[in-house]
Amino acid sequence: MKDELNKSFKSFGRLVLSLFTFGTRANNEEADVNLGDVNPKNENEALKEDAITSPGKMAVKNYFRNPLGVIGLLLMLGIILAVFVGSALIPFNPYQSEGNLINVSAGSGYMKYPSEMEKEGVERISVGNTFGVGLTKKKNFYYWGKNNEDDVMKMPDDIKEKLDGKKIKDVAAGDRHILVATEDNEVYGWGNDSFQQTKLPPMQESQIKQEGIKKLGGGVQYSVVLTEKNNIYVWGSTMNSRLDLIPKEVQGKVVDFDTSGSNILAVLKDGSTKLLGVRGAEVDVGAPDEIKNNKVKISKVALTSNSAAALDENGKLYVWGPSRANLSGDNVPKIKGKIKDIVAGTNHFTALDEDGKLYSWGNNNYGEADAPSGKYEKVFSGYFNNYAVSKDSKIDTWGLKGFKFGSDDQGRDIFTRLIHGGKMTIIISFVSVLIQVVLGVIIGMVSGYAGGRVDNVLMRITEIVQSFPFYPLIITLSALLPVNTSQNTRLMMIMVLLGVIGWTGIARLVRGQILAERERDYVIAAKALGVTNSSILVRHILPNILSIIIVNATLGFAGNLLTEAGLSFLGFGVQEPMPSWGNMMTSAQSSDVINIYWWRWVIPALAVFLAAFSVNLIGDALRDAIDPRSNER
Repeated sequence: MKDELNKSFKSFGRLVLSLFTFGTRANNEEADVNLGDVNPKNENEALKEDAITSPGKMAVKNYFRNPLGVIGLLLMLGIILAVFVGSALIPFNPYQSEGNLINVSAGSGYMKYPSEMEKEGVERISVGNTFGVGLTKKKNFYYWGKNNEDDVMKMPDDIKEKLDGKKIKDVAAGDRHILVATEDNEVYGWGNDSFQQTKLPPMQESQIKQEGIKKLGGGVQYSVVLTEKNNIYVWGSTMNSRLDLIPKEVQGKVVDFDTSGSNILAVLKDGSTKLLGVRGAEVDVGAPDEIKNNKVKISKVALTSNSAAALDENGKLYVWGPSRANLSGDNVPKIKGKIKDIVAGTNHFTALDEDGKLYSWGNNNYGEADAPSGKYEKVFSGYFNNYAVSKDSKIDTWGLKGFKFGSDDQGRDIFTRLIHGGKMTIIISFVSVLIQVVLGVIIGMVSGYAGGRVDNVLMRITEIVQSFPFYPLIITLSALLPVNTSQNTRLMMIMVLLGVIGWTGIARLVRGQILAERERDYVIAAKALGVTNSSILVRHILPNILSIIIVNATLGFAGNLLTEAGLSFLGFGVQEPMPSWGNMMTSAQSSDVINIYWWRWVIPALAVFLAAFSVNLIGDALRDAIDPRSNER
């Protein structure tokens, strides 16, 4: 009786120990287990070699023992989190483009001004598309920002020598060039010089020097000088805008001006304004009656790409332009006090009131309308950046800091398009592989289990589908689609075709596994017990071949990802302006892009490679982990 009680306690002890072995149990039922003097942890270690682990747990262990599999899993999880979480957090407008930011390389620090600007006091700051130039109260100038293909951040040595020891009178930045005027009325420039905009026009050079330089200005590939005699001179790219043709009634009367891409808005001595350049747009004909009829005296003006603002001598602000620009009318913030200054960028205005408070409104794609709170004395703006100077000469900035991966030929942020394009590519690949798995598993299981004529017919259908040339088929169908076919319809067609044509490989694999499994004892026993064929397939055979299906689906996902990228690259997949990793590489068909603007194709190509590579690593690691031979101890 005593021996039976001991055996019962020992059996109960083994049961308790098995609860702490995560699903393992001792093979040796007669093992002598003394609960009184055996540490459960040590006992677990002693029984480890004799333990039986479930196939699923063993597969997981084997997978995480494979360093390449872990690397692939972490890499793929990182990509998925980046594209799905990133696309939810980063706003995206596929139709947004900026002509002033075309083909900008990766980098930041657009507003990282030198500390000397604060130490010496700010006189003026002028802003280019990716850089800035400033003049201090000590008549020194500094420039900063991101270099571009025109080497605007590299002053030529000959200009350095000429400027050495000279006092600077004024500075200005165009879209891609810098101008500097000395106190002896010499003008020097560097950067983009496609239209000779960095050099004074030979015909007017002597006259400009004689009259004296009052103010410099820069626009999109053109330059402006206002002289002490109140004459204005424009040179550079003026063929389309005719900005160089200044009316006689304007010359000698200009006291201030502001520039945009194709216009100059001048303030005259009598307080009226005059628009130069392209005429007929809303900024020309839409001015308020007070300004048109010269009922108020204007002291300051500001121009965006399509809107204008004017400040009268009493501190009242007038804004006009097209309603689509969201700059005029109800879009203007309510300002209680008098306005002290008004400046403009490409698509936004910034106003400074008499109390030193800032107001910014307009497009906020790059944070250019997020004005800081505080009290300031001066404000400067241009393109997509702003600078505000306080009483103690401290400078606060807001706007475009840079592009992580550069911009494309439409001035669009490649990083934002990469995130949202990756989401598109992964969704297409996932949905198409899901269709492939569903069709392939169903057809393969029915074919392999039924056998006979059913098997023969289904395999012949499989061979017919497999013989379809995929790329010619998708190209033909894309050509037959109407021009106005929606993006969603096109994407649906791609996913369905990838799924409908790509299931044959999985079907053959599943059929082969079913042919082997249907002869196993457990299937024969299930048939003898009267279990229905559908239950045998779904509840008994399918779980035994599920691991192989998962591995094949994983590798098929990588293949679909590459296929989608290839189709979009050829122009038959996702269409512009919607991004995908494939159509982002379309620009690689140009030799200039390959050699000069490499970031436009290298970065999306690297994303495709990393995604496909990580999925392949996962698939190979899963195959090795699930292989029964790897479970042998």
